[in-house]
Amino acid sequence: MKICHSSVFFLFLLLLFACTQSKEEKSSNAPHQGDQYYALGEKFYAKNYDSSYINFNKALQTYTFNKDSINSSRSLIYLSIIQTIKGDYSGSELSAVEALNFLENKQNKDVKNLKTSIYNQIAINKEYQKDYYASINWYKKAITENNNQTDQLNLKNNLAVALYESDQYNASIKILDSLRQNTVLKNNNPLKAAIIDNLTYAKFLKNKNYNAEKELLEALKIRINENDLWGQNASYSHLSEYFEKKNNQNAIFYAYKMLENAKKLNSPDDRLEALEKLIALEESENSKKYFSEYQKLNDSLQTARSKARNQFALIRYGTEKAKTENIEKENHIFRQKVAIAFLVTGLLVGLFWYLRRKKRLEQEKEIEVKNTQIKYSKKIHDVVANGLYQTMVEVENQEELDKEKLLDKLEKMYEESRDIAHEDLNEQLEKEFSVKLFEMISSYSSPQQKVLVIGNEQTIWQNVSQNIQSEIFYALRELMINMKKHSQATLVSVKFEKIENILKIKYTDNGLGMGNIENKKLSGIKNTENRIENIGGDINFEKNLQKGLQVNMSIPIH
Repeated sequence: MKICHSSVFFLFLLLLFACTQSKEEKSSNAPHQGDQYYALGEKFYAKNYDSSYINFNKALQTYTFNKDSINSSRSLIYLSIIQTIKGDYSGSELSAVEALNFLENKQNKDVKNLKTSIYNQIAINKEYQKDYYASINWYKKAITENNNQTDQLNLKNNLAVALYESDQYNASIKILDSLRQNTVLKNNNPLKAAIIDNLTYAKFLKNKNYNAEKELLEALKIRINENDLWGQNASYSHLSEYFEKKNNQNAIFYAYKMLENAKKLNSPDDRLEALEKLIALEESENSKKYFSEYQKLNDSLQTARSKARNQFALIRYGTEKAKTENIEKENHIFRQKVAIAFLVTGLLVGLFWYLRRKKRLEQEKEIEVKNTQIKYSKKIHDVVANGLYQTMVEVENQEELDKEKLLDKLEKMYEESRDIAHEDLNEQLEKEFSVKLFEMISSYSSPQQKVLVIGNEQTIWQNVSQNIQSEIFYALRELMINMKKHSQATLVSVKFEKIENILKIKYTDNGLGMGNIENKKLSGIKNTENRIENIGGDINFEKNLQKGLQVNMSIPIH
């Protein structure tokens, strides 16, 4: 679902603190080195985010060295915004919390504005990660902190969106109804359009029979007149969803308008959403074209966000390292002595631990021998049998056989089977888990069988243990193999969603359906059930509403 107040997010944040003057700045007329870096960061902002981030980070280090907490916080808010724009939501939250720590025990108008920006920024990150209840709480904190009437309208509009995203339609409608009657909206057409659009959309979500067309078009007309491209995308998204069950051609028209507009804005997230709508709405030939574009864009976006996270981490690491080098030299001898003391203590503790562990291992040896056969049998099935079948599917789906690539896969499978006794086999991941999972599922896509992967962002796998990741990977591969062998499906989708501490996975295909599974008692399906249940999850198999099979998995994340 599109977060439809994105058009005012960052403008609102910048207005809050771009004009803020701290007491530290006013105390001197001489240019400060931190101020120079800060000015460069503002200059490059929205033109070159990488250069902007580097300069704001340099400003942060300078302000921190001079114990200028207000300007340190301002720099961190900019860093947090840029990280959100680049898709590094977790890193953005860390920067925002660090900015909040600089303002501890401080109270004045500037501090209140900065805190409002920080609370709003954390709420945005929570909303992008679909943690709507946390987002709602942070928006409420921001509203409590701020007394400006226009800022209040923006914040309450954002809060209302988070409420209807969490299915709290009545609460959302109540807030938006009161906002629509505010006289300030007469001079603020973009915000007026956002409130009309969000209010109408919330009413539609509450009652699918609600006639929302007139008001949605009214909001779109205002946004076109104001040249509000981000707002237009929100309108196109809502209109396409409104017409989905009423007028397919209208739904396709607005989805296509959203795609065109997203390209102008260079917004990959909006492009992905528009393509997803067109894949579902268009006929088979056009759907195939949009599906191919979706795959390429989704793969590129995941790669870019992974690169951005690493890049920001390296920049922060580099500056921190430079700042601490002098202190490190001064404390080198002291650290050596402490290290030697810890080493001696560690050796003694280690020796004691080793002797106790040796005794315990001897007692457990008998049980381990009994479990070895079961463990190896399971690994051979996971690594060799299913890996070989996945390779066969990839060869089958390729029009031209790449001999070198095939030999590489077979060689890797040989090495994994040769080293199958190692406990850390599943830990040898060369790529981020979301990329590895995407490549495995997509390998079953062919001209005859389209496979769509939705919601497989790297952020969704944070705090998910490697054991759970591994079991999910093999369980989904069992489903894909069963689909390929038995289902005769032509369209498959796998959707991932994390709601608080629950990971939800929905597999859907248009194949033969439940009868095929119940009659044949397929071992792959049984393996899938066992894997999900072994990690404390629930799984159920249902008949697809249209045709085929639907599998719902719900897995707690500890």
